[in-house]
Parts: sequence; structure tokens; C-alpha cells
Amino acid sequence: MAQFSRTWWGQRFIEALEQFTDPARLGRGRSYASGGRILEYTIASGTVTAKVRGSINPYFGVYKEPIYKTSITIKAISSADWKKAIRQIASLADLVTKLL
Repeated sequence: MAQFSRTWWGQRFIEALEQFTDPARLGRGRSYASGGRILEYTIASGTVTAKVRGSINPYFGVYKEPIYKTSITIKAISSADWKKAIRQIASLADLVTKLL
């Protein structure tokens, strides 16, 4: 399987995402990424937007390769919530070691 993260933190993020997302959809996304089907993407203000080449599928009446535009938005964590999280993490040093 292709590696989709560059850092341990990225890998942990993917593992967390796998717990809350449809496995078939993630598999399709991995297939698109490793198959060169992502034509372009941008990352700005917590949103990833991409243009993706779809698949021809005569069974469903798709005879021309479709181009899709899709996006994922992740809500930014407020400054106050970051401070709470840092205090909580600092109070549980053993939690940090579990992340590594």
C-alpha cells in the first residue's frame, strides 16, 4: 500500500480519519491519489479543493471521462480551545508518549 503521509502526525491523522469515515470511500480516494487522477489541488484556510478525473463506466451511461471538483473543509480550532488542549496534554505526560 502506498504511503499517504510524510510524518508520524500525518499517519495518526489518517488512522483517526479511518475510524470515522466510510472505508470504501477512503479506499476509492487512495486509488485516485495513487492512480494519478488528481489533476490539481489547493489548500487554503482549512479547505482542500481538488479537480479529479472520474471513471468511464458504460454500465452507468458514463462514456466520457468526467471531471469532478471536490473539497474538504476542516474547522479551525479556536485559540481558547488550543490553550485548553495544551493544558490538558501538559497534565497528562503519558498521553504524549502514546502519540509517538
